[in-house]
Amino acid sequence: MTKLRTRHLLPALLTSCLIILPTAGARGQSAEEPASPWVLLEELREGLEEVGPITARFVQTYVPAGFSTGDQEKGFLSLWLPRCLRWNYLEPEMKNFLLCDNEVWAWNPQEEGGRHYLIDPEQEPGLDLLLVAVDRLRERYVAESQRRSDGTYDVTMSTPPDAAEHFQAVIRIDPVAERVTGLEYTDGEGNLTRFEIREYQGLSHTALFNAPADLRWTEE
Repeated sequence: MTKLRTRHLLPALLTSCLIILPTAGARGQSAEEPASPWVLLEELREGLEEVGPITARFVQTYVPAGFSTGDQEKGFLSLWLPRCLRWNYLEPEMKNFLLCDNEVWAWNPQEEGGRHYLIDPEQEPGLDLLLVAVDRLRERYVAESQRRSDGTYDVTMSTPPDAAEHFQAVIRIDPVAERVTGLEYTDGEGNLTRFEIREYQGLSHTALFNAPADLRWTEE
C-alpha cells in the first residue's frame, strides 16, 4: 500500500473489525482480572460471523510524528463482515472507501471516476488481525490487555521489537455495551491515528457495500 492508502484504509479497517467484542466476564472470566487478548480475539472472530450490517459515527485525528496536534476528519463507518467494510468521510472533505474481500474502491462524490486496486491482507500489518488465523497472529504480535478503573479495557497489539516493520494499535473496549469506543494506531514512521467512535446502529440493507456502477474506475 502507499502511504495515502495506509493512512485512510488501515486505521479505519482496524476500527471496523474490532467494533463488536464480547464481555470478558460473560465467557467465564472474573470481572476483576484482565481478559486474555487472544481469548478476546478468538471470541471476536465468532461474533463477527454472527453480527449483521452495522454503522457508527467516527472522529479521526491524524497527528504527524513530532507534533502534538493534528487534523480531524469525521464521517460514518459501516461494516458487513466477514466480507465488506465501508467508510464515508464527510468533513472537512467528502471521500469514500469500500473494501470487499481483497478489492478496494476509493472515490470522491464530486468526481466522475475513482480508483480500484487489490490488496494482500497477509502482507499488511493490521489487516491480518481480521483475516489471518489466531495461531498465526501469535507468531507475529505481542498482545496484552489492561482493565481500566472505569471498567473499559485497553487491548494492545504490537510487533516484536526486532520486527522489520513496526506496528502498534491500542483498542479501548466498553465490555458492557460490547463496543469499541476508541482506537490509536501508530505506523512505522511514528504517525498517530486516533479514532473516537459512537452512536452505533444496525443497517436494514446492504446496498452501500456495492461500488457505484456509474463511475469510471482506474485500475492500480
